[in-house]
This record gives sequence, structure tokens and C-alpha cells, in this order.
Amino acid sequence: MSFETAAQEIVYGALTGNTVPFVVANGVWVDANSWDDSAVWWSWAPVSVGVYDDVPYLPEGMPRENFPYIVIGADSSSAWDTDDTLGKRITIGVDIWSRSAGFKETKDLMGETYDILNRLEVYKAGYNLVDCLCEFSQAMRDPDGETRHGVMRFIMTIQKEN
Repeated sequence: MSFETAAQEIVYGALTGNTVPFVVANGVWVDANSWDDSAVWWSWAPVSVGVYDDVPYLPEGMPRENFPYIVIGADSSSAWDTDDTLGKRITIGVDIWSRSAGFKETKDLMGETYDILNRLEVYKAGYNLVDCLCEFSQAMRDPDGETRHGVMRFIMTIQKEN
């Protein structure tokens, strides 16, 4: 699995509230496959809307009840290697889409996303998330005048297990 795929799975798992089960062992989030008697099952609360890898099909005039939702967006990465560890710094986008009047719903969902992902501590089999920081966020009105778009960018530093 690539670093980028691991990053996306970590973000998706965190936002959906443990679709991929994690446990806490010695105070650290651990992939459930690494569970032992010292681990405690734990689940953080999911965001309150659907999370997608790609924008769901949106027919023209899509009804409001199909909003809001979150899409894990594009990413970029750069090497973060040391002499004895492979790593990458991955910048990953998270897009929030709403058609609620005003920006309150969009900003509330951005807050939920921030609370879950910023400073997330998780271990995924084969990878160690060193840090996850919110780098940027912006709420804007889309050109259609009806859709609100929250844009967030997180920087994830990930090391591969030796």
C-alpha cells in the first residue's frame, strides 16, 4: 500500500467513526489487527454526514436532502525520509458541500472535521501517523449561488514501519 492510500484510509476511518476498527494500546491508537490484552476498544464520534472518496452522482437540480456531504479530495506528497526510516509528508484535501442557507452548516461540519483530524494520533498496520495538522480552511459560495463549499487542507506526516 502506498503512503497516500494509507493517508486516505486513515482520514476516511477517522471521519466515519471507525469503519476500519482501531483500538487504544498503551495510550496510542492502533489498528485492530494489532489488538492484544492491553488494548482497549475505542471509537471516536463520526462526522454527522456521509463521507466519500469521489463526488456522488449529482443530477441537475439535485434535491436538498442529498446534502450535506464530505469528499476526501486530492493529495500531494513529498519525501520525509531519515537514514533509517521511510516517510512522507502528505497534504490531503477535505471538501464539505452544503445547500443549507447561510454558512452555519458548512462551518459546523468544518469544525467537526477539524476536531477529528487535527492532531489525530493513529497507528495503521505498517504505518505510523507522526502528526496531522490543519494547514488551511475556507468557506465559500459556489458559482451556482446555492451551494456552500468548505475547503480544508491537512498535512499528514507518516512513517513506514521498519
